[in-house]
Amino acid sequence: MRLMQLNIIMNSTLKIFALVAITIFLGCNTHQENPQSSDAALEKSFTENNINPSEDNPNKSIERKIIKEGSISFESSDVKATKSLISKTLSELHGYYADDNIYDYEDKTEYAVTIRIPANMFDSLLDRISQNAKKIDSKNINTLDATEEFIDIEARLRNKKELENRYKELIKQARGVDEILSIEKEINTLRSDIDAMEGRLKYLTDRVAYSTLNVTFYEKKIPEFGFGSKVVSGIVNGWSNLLWFLIGLINLWPFMILIGGTIFIYKRYRRKHKKITKTNN
Repeated sequence: MRLMQLNIIMNSTLKIFALVAITIFLGCNTHQENPQSSDAALEKSFTENNINPSEDNPNKSIERKIIKEGSISFESSDVKATKSLISKTLSELHGYYADDNIYDYEDKTEYAVTIRIPANMFDSLLDRISQNAKKIDSKNINTLDATEEFIDIEARLRNKKELENRYKELIKQARGVDEILSIEKEINTLRSDIDAMEGRLKYLTDRVAYSTLNVTFYEKKIPEFGFGSKVVSGIVNGWSNLLWFLIGLINLWPFMILIGGTIFIYKRYRRKHKKITKTNN
């Protein structure tokens, strides 16, 4: 009986060691320092297990995953009409505003909006906006091919889910607390990796399905002469200048006394000099 129990324990332990070795070989450990070697191990595993989709059907065309983004900046003759046109177009093309801002400057009124639009409607939206522009300042379109990243994530995700299922089968056969805890630890690590990959895949899928367009448009303001305000400003400035002039004179009082005294002494001297001249004659 003891020998049979010992055999059962040894078999369970060997199964755990075998699965841990598979985990390391497949590069499923998130704490590995060399992600390239992990990807290489995963790729080798896919080849050995015939789960590479390109090997299942070599002639099958791969659907490209293209992420398209762009920006356009232009002058509008009427920003409110332009904003209304963009809103109407978004409703027709099933797009939406991800961000919407308006700025009122001294010389112009400016709108800055971020638009999410179905990828197949991106060019139509851009054409309609461009046709409404009075003067286009800049236009930039960027495309990113994310096909390779999609394939890589999907393949690694399938592999990790398969390994997770193997661990779940193994935990049903575990006979000790230590064995259960060890397997659950590996399952938790795999689940963390799977959640991260699924999140990244969801993010990429959204960016592929909906393109992003940043739109900035503005309307220049016509400066008003404002005659009445300028008259009032002139009166205020004139009065202010007069006060500053008086203040300047007050600051010069020592020089004014000195000049006045000099003139007084000079005139007195001239009168005395004239009296002396008349007396001598």
